[in-house]
Amino acid sequence: MEKDTLLWQRFKDGDRTAFESMIRIYYRPLFEYGRKIMQDPDMLKDCIHDLFTSLWERRTSIGNTDHIKPYLLTSLRNRIFKEKQRSDLLVTIEDWQEESIMTEDTVEMKIISTDSTLENEHRIHHIMHTLTRRQQEIIHLKFYENLSNDEIAVVMAISRPAVSNLLHQALKLFREKWFSLLCMIIILFISF
Repeated sequence: MEKDTLLWQRFKDGDRTAFESMIRIYYRPLFEYGRKIMQDPDMLKDCIHDLFTSLWERRTSIGNTDHIKPYLLTSLRNRIFKEKQRSDLLVTIEDWQEESIMTEDTVEMKIISTDSTLENEHRIHHIMHTLTRRQQEIIHLKFYENLSNDEIAVVMAISRPAVSNLLHQALKLFREKWFSLLCMIIILFISF
């Protein structure tokens, strides 16, 4: 936290090295998170570029933060939704169910890291796609981006209790579907 505060203050004071460090540290997590919301990688890169450009131009007038990553994730999320509105491609959070936002090498690998067989990856991928977009997003933020519930609340613009409830529901549903799938596989093996 202190490191973030110092880096942010140096950036606000016009230190280009601090700004370049922020880009180096946070570009990849921003890109990976953005891919969950926006499918077009070129448009996403433009959004991230515009975000950093805007930050640099407004550095003297923006507020302080001691948590840079959630600040940037929130800013990128807002920028993506504004860009989608401009492009008439706005996808509301409730409609996220229709599109796939998880890639096989992201959240699934972190949820079940003990067994990385291709079969389990396929099962996890299938189960993740049965979750709602919001549930997929919260699992990504919690397990891939390692954000706290407070930070997730800021990024998703919901209350901390709502984060806890949504995360609990998503994980409960995931576990139930995982258990059901394993039972089905066992029954199939027994019947042969």
